[in-house]
Amino acid sequence: MIRLPNNISGKVKGNTIIEVLIALAIISFCSTLAVIIYLNIQKSSLPFFKIKAIEIAEKHLKETLEKKNFSEDNYKNEEFTVKKNIEQHSRYPDCLVIRIIIFDSNKKKLHELESVAYKGN
Repeated sequence: MIRLPNNISGKVKGNTIIEVLIALAIISFCSTLAVIIYLNIQKSSLPFFKIKAIEIAEKHLKETLEKKNFSEDNYKNEEFTVKKNIEQHSRYPDCLVIRIIIFDSNKKKLHELESVAYKGN
C-alpha cells in the first residue's frame, strides 16, 4: 500500500473530458481557418504569374516577327519555360502559324499566344 504525505490528498486535479473536447474544437477551428487563409493567399499570387506569362509571350512573339526567326524553340525565361511552335497554315501555304506557350516551373500551362505570319520569299 502506498502512503501519501499528509499535505497531499488522494485526488488528482485535471480537466474534464468536456473541457478537452472544447479546447480541441477551438484548435481545429483555428487550424482550418489558417489553412483557408493560406490557400487564398496562394490563389491571389497566381494572377501575377499569368500577367508575367502574357508579357513574356507577347515579347517573344514580337521578336519572332521582327527577326523572322521561324524556327521552333524551347528555352527558359526567368521561372517560366517558353515553347515556340511553328506550323504551316492549313489554308494558306505562304503563311505560318506561330504559337508561343508559357509554362511555369511545374510544367503547368499559364498562357498560349497564337499568330499568323506571312512567310514571304
